[in-house]
Amino acid sequence: MVRVLDLTEKAEGKSVWVFGDIHGEFDLFCALLDKIGFQKETHLIVSVGDLVDRGPNSPAVVDWFSKNGYAVRGNHEEMWLETTAVSLPYTNNELQEVWTRRHHGAWLVANGMTSTLAQFMDQRVPAEQWLSYLATMPYTIVIGDWLIVHAGVHPARAFEEQSAQDLTWIKYDGPIPPAARMGKRLVRGHIETFHLGALGEAVTRDHSVWIDIGTANQIALAAFCLNTEEVVMVDHPNRAVAEPRIRNFLNHTERNGSPERTD
Repeated sequence: MVRVLDLTEKAEGKSVWVFGDIHGEFDLFCALLDKIGFQKETHLIVSVGDLVDRGPNSPAVVDWFSKNGYAVRGNHEEMWLETTAVSLPYTNNELQEVWTRRHHGAWLVANGMTSTLAQFMDQRVPAEQWLSYLATMPYTIVIGDWLIVHAGVHPARAFEEQSAQDLTWIKYDGPIPPAARMGKRLVRGHIETFHLGALGEAVTRDHSVWIDIGTANQIALAAFCLNTEEVVMVDHPNRAVAEPRIRNFLNHTERNGSPERTD
């Protein structure tokens, strides 16, 4: 069974906020912390994962959560742990040739991992330091009646039978029987909400709340309060430029069918 972290007791008396996929957008994350009035003594911060890749400052995001919050493992954390399972990408801040030969550059670039690697090396963060933190991230977090997960759960499997692949990669958005989700409501990211509903809005159904508004596509970062079910968000500085591109993409896929998403 994959690792579950129960924060129910730690959340008692706290304002609990679950953040969507941050993807290295540390300034945006800080702006959203300010907007919800974050104070370490009164707030508990959790993320649905994908702390890293695509944005400009993954090291700062990882550092913040390693000291101040909690996050479940997303598919981007999972990719890093898989690609570095045999050898570290760099030691003493020097890129390892054996690692670069093993991993194709185009795949790393496409997933935003090349820039992430450069960020950690530029800030001289030892590879074992941030990768060891990623390895400690649980696949799910339980807080009361809520189950926080990156991608979702497989509807045909009991929760005890869910795989790491299910929890970090699945893109199913249909009905989910209670047994698959421990009888709890899901808070999840991974699928950007403009694929499921209105652009720039969270999506709520009886079994799930999706809160990845589209940070990786420069739309917005959202946080969901478990206490009040309120959604608060801050727009990405480039939203005015990114939004027409996303609308064109959605119009195209509506006409021609939806392509596979990487998220």
